[in-house]
This record gives sequence, C-alpha cells and structure tokens, in this order.
Amino acid sequence: MQVSANTVTFSVALPDGALPPEYLDESGKVSVLANAVAGTMDIVSRAEVTALERLRAGASVAEDSTTLAGLRDRGYVFDDPVVEDANYRGVVDGYFEAIKEAPFQFMFIPSFVCNLACPYCFEGELTRKSPRMTEEMIDAAFDSIPMIQELHENSGPPYITLFGGEPLLDTAPQRESIEQILSRAYDRGYPVTAITNGVALDAYVPMLLEYGCEEVQVSLDGTPEVHDTRRVFRNGKPTFKLIERSIDVAAAAGLRVLIRVLVDLDSVGQMPEFAEFALAKGWIDNPKIRLFYGFTKQTSFLYVTPDHPPEKREKMVRGDVKPSLQEAFYRMLRDNPLVDRMLEPDPARIRAAVLEGDRVRPNLQGCSAGTSVVAFDPNGKVYGCPETVGRPQHACGDYFPGFRYSGGYREPWRHRHVDTVEMCRECNVKLFCGGGGCPIKAWAASGGDFNTCYCPKVSTIKTRVESELAYLLPMALQRRQSRTASGSPEKGMGTWDQMTTVGSFPWMT
Repeated sequence: MQVSANTVTFSVALPDGALPPEYLDESGKVSVLANAVAGTMDIVSRAEVTALERLRAGASVAEDSTTLAGLRDRGYVFDDPVVEDANYRGVVDGYFEAIKEAPFQFMFIPSFVCNLACPYCFEGELTRKSPRMTEEMIDAAFDSIPMIQELHENSGPPYITLFGGEPLLDTAPQRESIEQILSRAYDRGYPVTAITNGVALDAYVPMLLEYGCEEVQVSLDGTPEVHDTRRVFRNGKPTFKLIERSIDVAAAAGLRVLIRVLVDLDSVGQMPEFAEFALAKGWIDNPKIRLFYGFTKQTSFLYVTPDHPPEKREKMVRGDVKPSLQEAFYRMLRDNPLVDRMLEPDPARIRAAVLEGDRVRPNLQGCSAGTSVVAFDPNGKVYGCPETVGRPQHACGDYFPGFRYSGGYREPWRHRHVDTVEMCRECNVKLFCGGGGCPIKAWAASGGDFNTCYCPKVSTIKTRVESELAYLLPMALQRRQSRTASGSPEKGMGTWDQMTTVGSFPWMT
C-alpha cells in the first residue's frame, strides 16, 4: 500500500468549536485531504492523518489497517501502481481528448479602437488608433476557421465572439463591419457572443437579435462611485448609467447578459452596496443575467520578448493576485452573504465539491487559450490568447492576405500540460494549479519556452485552496446544522452517499 502522489493535505483554520477536538491538529487547524484523480475531498481526523504519514514514511502500519482501508476506498492510498497510473492517465489524457470535441471560440476584432480610457486595459495604447477589418478580411477569417480546427485536431462546433477594442462602437463603419461578421456567422450556423463595454449595447440589440446572438458580456466596476472614476470616456465622462440601461434593454429583449465585476483593493469595500443595487434591479434573480468577478492584474508581461535580459523579464512578468486582496475579498464575503449569492466565488474550483458534494475536478487548464481559442485582429494576424492581441511576438500566424500558421509557436503551447512541463511532473499540487500557470507568462519568463511553468510557489497554491476552504467550510457546516434542526432529509444515493464513507465531510453524515 502506498500514498497516492496526487493526495494533497490542506491545513485549514476554522472558527472555534466548528468541529470536535479529534479533527484539530496541534495548531488548532483542520486537515482536509483531496485527490483530484479520485475526485475526493474529505475532512480527516488526527488519527487518519497520522496513519497516512506513517505509510508515507515507510513505517509499520499494521495498527492502521482499518483506517488505511477507508483512505484507500477514497483514493488517497492504493495497492496497485498499474491501476493508479491508469486512473491518472484516464483523467489527464481523457481531458485533452475531450478538448478535441469541445466548442472552438473564434474572436473577431473589427478594430482595436475603444471609446473608453480604462486605466488597467491590457490593450493600452492600441485602443487609440487602429485599422479596421475590411469585408475581404472578414471573409478570409471565416475561410480560415476550418483550416485552424483541422490543425488543432478539433471537431467541435465553432462559435464567434465579437471582441475589441470595443466591438460595438456606434459608428456607421463599425456597424457595417459588425453586420458583415454577424451575417456570415448566421449563414454558417455559428453561434455568436459579444464582449463589450456596454455603453452602446442597447443600440446594437436589434441587430444582435436579428442574427441570433446568444450572449453578451459587459463590465461594471461596482457602484457608480467607483465605476465612474475609471471606466470613463476619453473626455472623463461617466458610463455607469449608460451600461446599466444597456443591461436592462438587452436582458428584456431576451439576450443572456454576463456582468463582469472587476475587484481590487479600491472596489472590494463597495461590493456589499453594489450587491444591494443589483438585487434591487432584479439582476441577481434574473435568469437572463449572471454576475461574476475578476481581479485586476498587472499586464506588463504582455510586452516581454524573448530577447529581453532575464532580470527584465523577471521584473515584468508579474501580476498574480496579491494575498492582501484575497484576504480583503474573503473578509468582505464572510460579512456579506448577499455578495456570495451574487458572485458565487470559486477561485480554486472547489465550491461544488464542498457545498454540493460534487467530485473534485482537476484544474488542468487555467483557461482555454492555446487549445480552443483563436483571435483575428484587424492587421490580418492570428493570436491564441485574447490578452496578447496586437503584440507581434505573440502572433501565431496570418489569415490575410494569405493563411499561415506558426507551428513552432503554437504547437508547444497547444500540447502543454502538467506532464510536458518538467517542474510540474512531480509537483504534489499540479492538479489544482491550472496546468503550470499562465502559458504566456511561462513563455515570457523563460525567454520563449512554453514547456516551463509560471506559477506561484507550491505553498501559495495551497494557500489559495486553503483560503477558499476556510471560507466555504463554515457555510457547509451551517447548512448541515440547519438541515439537522429542521429535520430535512439528506440527499439520496450517488455522490452524496459516497461522500459519507470513511473520512468524509462530517456534515454529510
């Protein structure tokens, strides 16, 4: 019997009295085991942790046989290395095989121009002046879609996303380009979505509906007091009211609307007020509207080229969310359940496992860039990540005037995962980190090698999961207490039943 290499022990601080003493270690924290291959995550007692560590150290475990049998049933230890390896390969290889049939996103950038001057925009100076896609370029982009999917060995359904700059500029030339893109997508049966700042979305709603657009994404940075200090027109005029109106018009017309709320240290304190606003507007309970969040980040890594000296690359390749922001975010959430209801935050991708008894799912990719995303820019270039558009060092080919695809840049990125990156192979938390960190940051930090990792220290990745556990576990325990007090029955057979076996979350027993 051996401890699985994919078994991770997280140490979580919970409120006093949340669990009985036998679940607490010497520091007063609770141990949580997780194995993303087995799909399990369980609170364990001190005795179970001790048995696991004795087995890991090669000590005698005769007295632990009953405990270890339970841990084996949950996938934390194993008897047969062949079966263990097959289970791992089934998860990792199965994921990348499934990507070959996943929807493929093709992003059209009719122009880089934007009418706003957001200080954190990753496109920066590109948004001031730009060429515009011609009708000939739009046709060429659509013609290249089957070729790109063939190169990616992808047979999934293509879908189109309008992107920018600001795609929905309310000008005659821009409306012409947008209608050309929409009509060609409609003729081919490709679904369409749009990512827009929202200030002129209401004017485009009839056209979007005419050509079957299914979903739009807009951004609001919290309350008007915060939003209108940064998401402003180039002359400084505010935009909140215009975007608010566009959201209401689009949702009322039947479009799905995603509202992305950007959070940083300046706006996190305003989230409770914004949640009250969203509730009063009917947005939180509207089935056509979903609110989600993202943290602002530094984007200097997009400017790195392989010939930059190592010390410059190291300085420019930054932007991970600061611990102080994460801590402030969770403090705010604990005191404001309406914000949790609005955003349902899940940065470590474990929320469903903790609150619903779902499987723990491996985080093999932080995003789909590299495998099933391509962006066409107004210069005739093809990019694999929307954040890199307009940066020539990241172009992976051309779609106009002729088609060219750079396998030397794209292929290592497309095939990159935790087994192709040497530093990731033996990492205990590799199935929780998103596949070795952002590929573009890895490429930039290493001087042009995708098969490297760019991730925080292992301790930082564990801290991210532990922070979310510290937030979610009290909620789950409270739900259990509420069910017990009300006499409500537990869920039936299946995942919930399996989670009640040895070592399982105590609120599911």
